[in-house]
Amino acid sequence: MKRSERITKAVVLAAGKGVRLWPLTEHRSKHMIPIAGRPVIGHVVSAVESSGTRNLLVVTGYKEELIRKYLGDGTRWGVKIEYVHQGDVTGTASALSVTREQVADGDFIAVYGDLVLAPAAITRVLDTHRRKRSMATVGLVPVSRPESYGMARISGGWLTEIVEKPQPSESPSDLANAGVYVLNSTIFDYLEKTLRSGRGEYEITDAISSLAGEGKSVAWARIGASDWQDIGRPWDLLSANANLLARLKRSVHGTIEKGVTIIGRVNVERGAKVRTGTIIEGPAWVGSGAVIGPFAHIRAGTSIGRRAVIGNFCEIKKSIIMDDTHIQHLSYVGDSIIGERCNLGAGTIVANVKSSGKTVRMRIRDSLEDSGLRKLGVFVGDDVKTGINSSIMPGIRIASEAVIPPGSVVSEDVFAV
Repeated sequence: MKRSERITKAVVLAAGKGVRLWPLTEHRSKHMIPIAGRPVIGHVVSAVESSGTRNLLVVTGYKEELIRKYLGDGTRWGVKIEYVHQGDVTGTASALSVTREQVADGDFIAVYGDLVLAPAAITRVLDTHRRKRSMATVGLVPVSRPESYGMARISGGWLTEIVEKPQPSESPSDLANAGVYVLNSTIFDYLEKTLRSGRGEYEITDAISSLAGEGKSVAWARIGASDWQDIGRPWDLLSANANLLARLKRSVHGTIEKGVTIIGRVNVERGAKVRTGTIIEGPAWVGSGAVIGPFAHIRAGTSIGRRAVIGNFCEIKKSIIMDDTHIQHLSYVGDSIIGERCNLGAGTIVANVKSSGKTVRMRIRDSLEDSGLRKLGVFVGDDVKTGINSSIMPGIRIASEAVIPPGSVVSEDVFAV
């Protein structure tokens, strides 16, 4: 590949559900969970566009109608977006395989649609691919938990293997597969020969390891940790939200009544109303049609969805409150995500710190995982109602449409209505 040649196509893999993010993915895929004012996949498309690539092919599957409706034809991003359906969602290799006819005529970018990326992350992979003139180039990022990622074995400027989820003592490096690639049509032959992994899925990483194992040139590019974030676990969404908010410029519109205090990087969209006595500490985002206060306190790292209502004397801290949710007066929500159209009754309190002071453990699928966080609240699906004076303990998940009676103490996950 000549340095002057441009890569004009990108594939965004967005077919999966995101079962580890339940209950947030009951009614949407993980790619459509909102952070910093828009769905995750919107941030991915912006990063791809900033790299100079204007033609995107989005692979969809679970709840694909929401993705297609949101992204449309790409006009709002200045790109052209087309779609291809992955009928059997069995891994990243099978997802990429369905794009063969559309992208097999040259080099292309492939990126996972559930990442939070700075444009620099894609640019580094592109630049390395041009410089090395390799068959494939893989973005790698330093991580502290190799058991959660595919870890790279490297030799100089070349990648020789990706080892899936090794124990820390057995990891070949501290560099993980970042889910950002530049590939060409050769990869499809290797995808066809890929076998199911131990997770029962067909993995791109296995195809790339086979490519490298046969002596084909697979380059790697180091992506800075601050330019990349995975959102595989619920608490990852909160840190990604805070990080993206920190990049916002201050922009305050809407109706701001007298006696309101707004500090730092705060974005209040037109049509929102912030009522008397309210304090908003940035970074924070308030969507159009939202009503905040009076005398509410919105603390740093918080996104308030469109048409949401945060009542008087409520405090919201480092949380994502989705569209059309009402949090009634005298309530506290910290380090939490609340789905769409919820109604938290007056005096609802989310406990985000364990009385023992230990880090919060949370059930992910069938096992308890340590979040590593001392402060972590609740993760609530859509259309949930809590009665007045409800209390919810740290690390709890509540299924969509659940109804919590007044005065309840919720200390276990709520799985059914």
